[in-house]
Amino acid sequence: MSDLALDIGGANLKAAHRDGGSWALGFELWRQPERLTQHLCHLADRAPDFTRVLVTMTGEMCDCFETKRQGVCHILESVSQVAGDRPVCVWTLERRFVDVAAARAQPLRCAASNWLALAAWVAKLWPAGITVLVDTGSTTTDVVLLKDGEPLPSALTDTQRLSTGELVYLGATRTPLCALGPWVTFEGQPIALMAEHFATMGDVQLVTGTLPSQPQCTDTADGRPMTPSAATARIGRMIGADAESMSVQNGLRLAEEFCSVFTQRIADAIRRVAGGRNPQRVVASGSGDFMA
Repeated sequence: MSDLALDIGGANLKAAHRDGGSWALGFELWRQPERLTQHLCHLADRAPDFTRVLVTMTGEMCDCFETKRQGVCHILESVSQVAGDRPVCVWTLERRFVDVAAARAQPLRCAASNWLALAAWVAKLWPAGITVLVDTGSTTTDVVLLKDGEPLPSALTDTQRLSTGELVYLGATRTPLCALGPWVTFEGQPIALMAEHFATMGDVQLVTGTLPSQPQCTDTADGRPMTPSAATARIGRMIGADAESMSVQNGLRLAEEFCSVFTQRIADAIRRVAGGRNPQRVVASGSGDFMA
């Protein structure tokens, strides 16, 4: 059987084929939920022929849906249209696949389940000892304890995982910098951050050189280009500065400070999830694995 796997998030759609090949597509589901089927068809058209569709999701949390239940059902309907007469298997928090009818009957068991699919797969790669999986994407970071080939999460739902530290709502590009507050150190002094969506971690990556400049792209907090100079100005606004008062050197120092705060938060989560255990390895993954 030839499978096409789909991971449907709120900001990105991803596909992978069992025979090789993977594809990603940026799509703001919360803005245009009615176009999900169209974009999934576009992804599926890139893949070789397939006879079955496998699904994980996190996009049900988008605020275009009144409830997660509504979001899961919307996603399942779109996937079913893409699959046509092919069977669809949906991953659940019970670490198994179910058919669409069962998923619709218990939609909350399918919600925000993709982290567990990754954890179950990675755990099989190291069947002995303790591993900590750190998966940093554009929006969030998952920290999962694995032991002797099995995931050992202490929580399953997003709400529970936020409480235990296994879900950290920090990602490598989309996180607003105000989320790293309430203050940062600048020029040796603590300074409070403005609680505005002035800049994101993507700007930090542009200034530090982790992300390449994209002058034609304006998917930024202020609609100006994804360039280091524009990103420096955006970061400066977080402390009440602007393009005239924030030098290139100070912009870089401030960006590095945000990186430091970010990585400290992730490190704290790793320590908390490890719980005093001494892991044999830490596995970093995701589009933000360089931050992990």
